[in-house]
Amino acid sequence: MDTGTVDAVSRLTIHLAGEHETDAHIGLTLIPLLKIPTAIIEFRHPTGARVWWEGWCEAAAMLDRIFPEQVDAGELREPELTINSFVILDDAPRRAKIRARSAAVSPDGIGALSVTVGGLTIACASRAAVECQVRGWREAYEVLALDGGFGLPSADEVAERVRADHARHGAAELMTAAEEQQAARTR
Repeated sequence: MDTGTVDAVSRLTIHLAGEHETDAHIGLTLIPLLKIPTAIIEFRHPTGARVWWEGWCEAAAMLDRIFPEQVDAGELREPELTINSFVILDDAPRRAKIRARSAAVSPDGIGALSVTVGGLTIACASRAAVECQVRGWREAYEVLALDGGFGLPSADEVAERVRADHARHGAAELMTAAEEQQAARTR
């Protein structure tokens, strides 16, 4: 009988629909924490905090195309269950994955913008939710960068590097997919 090992990856998606509170601070164990609705996120690795901040910088760069002010975001159905989670970010991921869908191509008329790193996804269904997450992740990154002595670049330096990448390479691949879906619907 073969008794090989099975690797299981935990996955958690946090859905946020509107304006909400975030709070970044150093916890009782002197480890940086970010509190967002339904979760407390603990940073144990400086690279993880940088990758998350880069991801939210990328998401912010797409904000106007996914949630233009003139597009009604529709009404988000409230989840039937709220799960409160404690998430430990203790690895050094290489990159955040950004997913975007404009309201124009969404079956329910609600735009969505999400950032995923490892098994954690934070999905926002409104411009206000994205803006709150950008502020919260910036604050969390700054707490770690300023307090940790890890030699991390400033939050502004990271944001500028992400903007420069977008200027060189663009974020067109996600937008092109959304625009192609919209064009197919109008035919």
